Amino acid sequence: VVAWYCSVSSGINAEYGDFGSVSKRRRRVHAMVDEKYATRLVMYTTPPQGNISTTEFYDTALDRLTVLRAIYNNGIKYSRGSEMYQKAVHQEMKAHLPLRPNAMEETDNNAKTKTEERRKDHISHFLLRLAYCRTEEARKWFCDCEKELFRLRLEEHKEEISEFLVHNNLKFEVVPDDELEKKEQLIRDSSQIHMKGKLVVYRVPFVEALELVKHRRVYVEQGMAYVPHTELVSILTGMFRANLSKSLIKCARSLPAVSDDERIMSILNELTTAYNGDDFSNTKLEGQVSIAQLPLLSKSSFPPCMRNIYENFTEQHHIKHGARLQFCLFLKGMGISMEDVRTYFRQEFCRKMDAETYGKSGHDYMVRHLFGKEGKRSDKTPYGCMKIITGSGPSSGDCHGCPFKHMDADNLERKLTAWKIPKVQIREILGLVAGQHYQIACSKYYEVTHNKNDAGFGLNHPNQYFLESQQALGNKVNVGKQGYQSSQIMSSQASQSQASQSQVSQSQVTQSQSQVTQKNSTPVISSQDLKDLAEDDFDDM
Repeated sequence: VVAWYCSVSSGINAEYGDFGSVSKRRRRVHAMVDEKYATRLVMYTTPPQGNISTTEFYDTALDRLTVLRAIYNNGIKYSRGSEMYQKAVHQEMKAHLPLRPNAMEETDNNAKTKTEERRKDHISHFLLRLAYCRTEEARKWFCDCEKELFRLRLEEHKEEISEFLVHNNLKFEVVPDDELEKKEQLIRDSSQIHMKGKLVVYRVPFVEALELVKHRRVYVEQGMAYVPHTELVSILTGMFRANLSKSLIKCARSLPAVSDDERIMSILNELTTAYNGDDFSNTKLEGQVSIAQLPLLSKSSFPPCMRNIYENFTEQHHIKHGARLQFCLFLKGMGISMEDVRTYFRQEFCRKMDAETYGKSGHDYMVRHLFGKEGKRSDKTPYGCMKIITGSGPSSGDCHGCPFKHMDADNLERKLTAWKIPKVQIREILGLVAGQHYQIACSKYYEVTHNKNDAGFGLNHPNQYFLESQQALGNKVNVGKQGYQSSQIMSSQASQSQASQSQVSQSQVTQSQSQVTQKNSTPVISSQDLKDLAEDDFDDM
């Protein structure tokens, strides 16, 4: 792994050449690659070689990570092996890690596509080894998910197992038909196989099938275990996990020697919290959701993390730096305009402070910065679930973060009770939280509040939760790379009450703000505010 890592980092800015290049050296390399990826089933014993761009480095790893997360989340949501589980996981595999069979028509384009797909699968596995080798918890998660991915592929590509065994020098022979005919009943009785149909059996050294021997689930003769295909998958996945576990420990020991490359390490650090769905950063249809709708939207369509911040902001008229960042970006992702967010923040904060103090606080600057109007003028993207979950938790008086991750069980139970979640579902949610399945717990909250047996989507982003909620409630919401829009469906009563309160505050704030602006057009920022702002890299302050 380290040798490959050094070869990659030494040429990290060089794009990997296109297959079919006129270069003779590259043609030889591509021929080697074709032979190397002769089968879709791989034990990943040989690290890849060659150059790769930083963009491909990240995108390739992220595609595989999406599949592993789908395996993990759906394994909790459904029973592994169930039809719903198989359908959900195979859909992600087909979208992000497709692998074409060898049996397809061999044209130049097909050969090129097959090689690219298998090269991507090979490289992405080793990239995630680097990202997930550093802690015991990360290694265990990665091993479990990769083992399950390997098992699914063995089940899906049964016709390639014999070729896989030869390619990996595994001395598992298929029992000939004449011998199988004599011993079939003994094998069926020993392995407790009752289903009818053709039986495919492998002859394996019994030391490789000790688990089956231990439980008396295999026929043994003259030191050889006669293992049916279904049990062979179990043996191969066990071997795969054992080899991967050892490799991850070796990788973790060697990683510090090559950790000086900040470009690579920054990507590896980001992968553990990466989100690859719509980032909700470019909302061209902004303004379709108004501030006056927030009271009802917070109860019907806000995820728990944002509902908690909103309620604290409404009650206390103040939220600290972490909550301001998390909530402001969420509002931005909803499509609320920058001016509306500035007005909303000013109204709430000015219920506890005067306009002059607010003008000096830097809160307004923060909003403009997050919308790309200050500093480097780059749009900030709303936080995804993994960034919120793995980020720094709230300290005393804070309300940001994920309630399922950062609240203790008693406070979380009280919060869910206040939100009128039934006790039975509260116990179920607390059980998921105890198992550290925070996103699954949030999906369960969604199902309860929307009267659904199945959420129907994998939850990865607060703005995704809001979007799915609006669609479930029948509101006309469309999403894409350009953002989304929502119909004006909230009750006029809530809008009028909020507007009437806003009107009084707005007039007072506007008058005071104009006086402040005349006195000092540049906000004065206190040392504490400067410290808070520095936490989010407001570098031009």
